[in-house]
Amino acid sequence: MADYSIYVLGEGQPGSEQISLTGGVTIDGVTQGDGSHLVDEYLTINSTTVTELFISDGGTTDTNFADNDGNQLLDGAQSLDGTTYADGTRIEAEYRFTVLDESTGIEYEILAVNINNSSPSYGTNEALAFIGTPPPVGVPLRVVEASEGPPNGGPNAVDASEISPICLTRGTLVETRNGPELIEHLRLGDLMCTHEGCFQPLRYIYRRWFSRSDFERNPKLRPIRICAGAMGCGLPNRDLLVSPQHRMLVQSPIAVRMFAACDVLVPAIKLTALPGIFVDTEIEGIEYIHLLFDQHEVIFAEGTPTESLYTGPEALKVLSPETRAELFALFPEIATPDHSAKPACYIPSNMAQRALIARHLKNKKPLICQPSGITPQPAERHNLG
Repeated sequence: MADYSIYVLGEGQPGSEQISLTGGVTIDGVTQGDGSHLVDEYLTINSTTVTELFISDGGTTDTNFADNDGNQLLDGAQSLDGTTYADGTRIEAEYRFTVLDESTGIEYEILAVNINNSSPSYGTNEALAFIGTPPPVGVPLRVVEASEGPPNGGPNAVDASEISPICLTRGTLVETRNGPELIEHLRLGDLMCTHEGCFQPLRYIYRRWFSRSDFERNPKLRPIRICAGAMGCGLPNRDLLVSPQHRMLVQSPIAVRMFAACDVLVPAIKLTALPGIFVDTEIEGIEYIHLLFDQHEVIFAEGTPTESLYTGPEALKVLSPETRAELFALFPEIATPDHSAKPACYIPSNMAQRALIARHLKNKKPLICQPSGITPQPAERHNLG
């Protein structure tokens, strides 16, 4: 049996709803569980208080969280929104839908989670789960698309362990005001080069070591190796190791045509369809290192533009409680219910990311078509004095 966990946001209790919908609808799958009743309504997320649910799935390697999978069972009695569900209760992703933040043009993908507790079994959904980057809190989001599923296999399957530590690794050279520095030698307050052409002070560093046994328990923690030159324009300068969900900057005419954006961020795991980028199964152990600034930034690792730590709820969940407490003390705004992290660049939806990479692969085009300058000039955002 495969064991894994997912994080969900429950509907909440009357008077303290964590999810609001216009049009008098709810997340209940009243139309055969395909979510079509939500289309063109507005969804607002009112809370970041998520619940971890533990699941036992059939087979030894099935970590896809799917619809109509009778093998997905709660691993132990568990509570959500004040209701306790018995050990072995079936749980599934009833339908999948896409919401649009009309103020930014960014789309987010969401699953309606059904803990079978009604007749018919598809009639109620108890929670939402977010695929990739979670949507902002307190922002009305228009539901633009919905469909039954996801399936338990194929290109549209959703892996429950898609969220993993977002960070760089020991031995990586990053660009600072004083030139390239090994990431493990950085200190708080060091000025880092950013994609905007500024220097920004490093505010927090978090390190976490993963061993061979950790990889055996959860292969999704294995690093992605981006070979020298694999991104295009000779970048990265040397082989670059990053965690699977660490986002890399894509700068190409294909991205411009698809998103009307020069710069888009895509998780490294999505780039493995391309030559020279793959999951490194030979690594015996690795230290992932998070770099945090006053806001989400694009910095340079081995000469290649890549993200700093994104303080969305999903990213924060991979940190220990002690680390989160320390971060909240340094950045109290992160701990507020209405905190919404602003991405440094456009982050396409998962489906759009797959389409972007497929087009690059088909047309044999590099992800970076022109190198970014890495010699920042003084900027108003930081006093270099």
